[in-house]
Amino acid sequence: MEKMMKGYIFRLYPTEKQIELIEKSFGCSRYIYNYFLGKNKNYINSYKAIKEIPNLIKEKPWLSEVDSCSLRCSIFNL
Repeated sequence: MEKMMKGYIFRLYPTEKQIELIEKSFGCSRYIYNYFLGKNKNYINSYKAIKEIPNLIKEKPWLSEVDSCSLRCSIFNL
């Protein structure tokens, strides 16, 4: 018996406000990724890095405009 795979294609039409939030999320995640990449290229402990995020948010308040899950995921992707 052969396995059949299915997929669905969706088209989203976000509002201007949603587009702005998506772009901010991408930018903040990129900033966190590059920040911790530049901080220590040889060894990165993900859980210690996650604990540093609140301090970064105090230094850079614009990081608080996006969901914290996307910031944490960028560390795990690193």
